[in-house]
Order: sequence, then C-alpha cells, then structure tokens
Amino acid sequence: MKNDGYFRRFSILVERYPIEIFTFEMLIAIVLNPSIRIASLIFLGVIVTATFSEGIKIFFKEKRPSEALKRNFYKRTFRLNKRSFPSSHSAISAFFFTAFFSTLLFWPFFIFGILVMYSRLYLKSHYPRDVIAGAIIGIFTGISFIWLTTNLRI
Repeated sequence: MKNDGYFRRFSILVERYPIEIFTFEMLIAIVLNPSIRIASLIFLGVIVTATFSEGIKIFFKEKRPSEALKRNFYKRTFRLNKRSFPSSHSAISAFFFTAFFSTLLFWPFFIFGILVMYSRLYLKSHYPRDVIAGAIIGIFTGISFIWLTTNLRI
C-alpha cells in the first residue's frame, strides 16, 4: 500500500480496541435506524457472533502466528486471546455488512469490514483460514439477523 503507515496505525487501532470500534458501528446503525427492536437485535447479533467465534477457539486451540505472539499486546492478554482460529474481528465485521445488506449502511460496513479482515492478515495476527472462517461465521449470523428482523414479531 502507498500510505503504509496509515494502514498500520489503523490495523493496530483495530487490534487493540475492537470493542470500542464495534460499539461505534452499533451506534451508527442505531442512530440511522432508531428502533428498540433493531437495536436489540444488533446487540444480540454482535453478542452471539462474538460468543460463537470465541467459543470455537476453546475447541481448536490454534495458536496465533509467531509474529503476533511476539508483540507485547498478546504477551499481556489472557490465554484465549492467544488463540487464532477463527478471527472474531472478521466475524463481527462480516456480521455488520451482512445484517445491513439491503440498506445504505452496507457499503460503508463492507469496506470497513474488508479493511478489518485485511488488517488481521497485514499484522500477521491471523492466518487466512482464520479470517475466512470468521467471515463465514459473521455472514451466517448476519443472515440469521435478517431472517429474525423480517419474520419474527419481537
């Protein structure tokens, strides 16, 4: 990339502050679609996506790439965060752009999601299969979100 320094800073920001960034995405979605029903489902979707992807890490116990484990950020975190498969960042990013597929938020969330997924590879925090598996989980929960919002009366 031409401005490698900017993308590196973006990637490190995403790595260190994922909860804050995804909370900001939730707030954008809620502000543009102020409904208790949608807000509740977005929150539930993010929780389910994160819980599912983090739960899978318990079973696979795949270590992150050695480059990631050398960084102080991962040295100081709890054991589950040192596991690689699947990428929770990718899962939540994919959830957002899938859940808002037929809205104006799709393209901004899609571009942001692709940047987040690429940042995981760029920083060598994940293997490509981790990012792909995370994206599949996020797409699945996003489709479930769409189904819930159109078919259930909550």
